[in-house]
Amino acid sequence: MTHWNSSPHPISDIRDWSKAGRLELRPDFQRREVWSAPAKIMLMDSILRGIPMPKIFLANTIRDESTYRIVIDGQQRINAILEYLSDGFALDDPYVGNEKGRKFSELNKDYQNRFLSYQIDFNEATNPTDKEVRDVYARVNKYTVPLNKQELRRADFPGDFLDLAEELAVHKYFDKVGIFSAANRRRYADVEYVSELLAAMIDGIQDKKATLDNFYIRYSKWEENHKKEIATRFSNVLRELQFIFNEALDISKTRFRQKLDFYTLFLVLDEFVSKGRTVDGKDIDYLQDDLRMLQENIRPESDIQICSEYAIKCVSQANSASSRKWRHRFLKPILSGTYIGRQSDGEGAQVFYRLMDKLSMGDSMGFCPVPVFNCQVCEGEISGNFADCVLAWHRSATVKQIANAVWVHHSCIENQLDWLFLERPNDDQLPLF
Repeated sequence: MTHWNSSPHPISDIRDWSKAGRLELRPDFQRREVWSAPAKIMLMDSILRGIPMPKIFLANTIRDESTYRIVIDGQQRINAILEYLSDGFALDDPYVGNEKGRKFSELNKDYQNRFLSYQIDFNEATNPTDKEVRDVYARVNKYTVPLNKQELRRADFPGDFLDLAEELAVHKYFDKVGIFSAANRRRYADVEYVSELLAAMIDGIQDKKATLDNFYIRYSKWEENHKKEIATRFSNVLRELQFIFNEALDISKTRFRQKLDFYTLFLVLDEFVSKGRTVDGKDIDYLQDDLRMLQENIRPESDIQICSEYAIKCVSQANSASSRKWRHRFLKPILSGTYIGRQSDGEGAQVFYRLMDKLSMGDSMGFCPVPVFNCQVCEGEISGNFADCVLAWHRSATVKQIANAVWVHHSCIENQLDWLFLERPNDDQLPLF
């Protein structure tokens, strides 16, 4: 049985082995190189800082009285080191040290010597069989838990964006709501999720994680006033959530504690809060009723098609930018009724009519928000078909929610000063919903 010895070598030895052609990288059982440029840069940063790295496994063979080394595990790290030594890349973002922007040959002598003298721990065996080499590789990788994407970001992209995401992820509100499980927190999924919210606050709704690395790089050194602005907005949204979901409506008992729905709700609220709007001091009873209505009706098998579509977009490509934007356009009009106190034509009107047309007839859950059997102007009966009716709110109403909307015959609109009407949209002109 082959004996494995632990032996440290400076990086200068690795350079010399490579120059002499006595270092073999990527044997046939190794994975192909997959490291990103930031990952390579941050490995160089670790070396310059003297931070230890995991051991590298080598198989040594003697040929022509010289030692040849085959890398069993660690080829990506060695490749990155050799590439930097040959000026293959510079210390660009996310590196933030004194040598920023410099290739190896451009480092001052002290840094070059520090780099070359950095000691790497190796496990080496002489003349192991192919079977022993493959067995060691399999065992090393089998018993190593691979880092997930966010754990890699913590190593690759230190800086202000990461710091703020980690700070906000432990906000006590998240524990109160129960959005993150213990497993989420152990593997930094909570930080990743908060990072997605921050990215959307900065540049709008994104595909899940597709562009997240770019934000870590761009905002590794974050302009202080902008960072404080985003942090303040974030905290204000959490405060707003506590106004809406109070003792009368526990968010932890609704679908809005789920990450997909919370993402949508959070960013809709941010639109209002960032413009100085709040529900603090307002009557939120009707808004809470609407949120309960959504809780009852958003499900794939719902009789209300638009609620069914929402539920499906929480399953099929749920984290794509298109699905996220659709859910945003669905939820925003519902909150607008309280935050702005009015409903706009277009998408908002379409959401309201597609909900109310079905709700007024009752669905399979038997939910009907308000009595709608008589026109609120002429008091004439409305039976079964609401196509000839429009939604209205009394002018004294300070909020315009579904829960306090009423039906009025279209023919009764003229010269009515006591009522505010929401024109029924033309669905052919509004393909969104």
